[in-house]
Amino acid sequence: MRILLTGARGFLGWHTRTRLHALGGHEIVAVDRDEWPDLATFATGVDAVIHLAGVNRGSDHDVEQGNPQLAQTLVDALRTSGATPQTVIYANSIHTGAATPYGHGKQSAADLLARAAVREGWGFVDVRLPNLFGEHGRPRYNSFVATFAHAVVNGET
Repeated sequence: MRILLTGARGFLGWHTRTRLHALGGHEIVAVDRDEWPDLATFATGVDAVIHLAGVNRGSDHDVEQGNPQLAQTLVDALRTSGATPQTVIYANSIHTGAATPYGHGKQSAADLLARAAVREGWGFVDVRLPNLFGEHGRPRYNSFVATFAHAVVNGET
């Protein structure tokens, strides 16, 4: 199966690529910021999409608008490339719909992808992820757990 993986070099992308590689039988088309302008080229012939790319840092405006913009760019790229993925999987958040710029942005992106899936005949899976942590988590960035473990190891209070 040919899988387009957006946000492939991020925290969740690294873990997803590693797992897909371990499962075998998948061609992973890894796309990150550097490849984003050529997304339609990378999307050609994909069987599935795992959309992990997202905005979680920046001004309120950037955080609220960034996720729907990424989702729209993905939809446009799939249409331009003629790709007809069986499924689009969206890495959403348990914070979706919350009264915050991040919550609004994640909800808008999910709604946009869901509407496109119905219109285009793709399957759509909206995965609402909780707080994530694990290998390669960065203190004061990815999660409280990474920050806490870092502080304990370094004797910080």
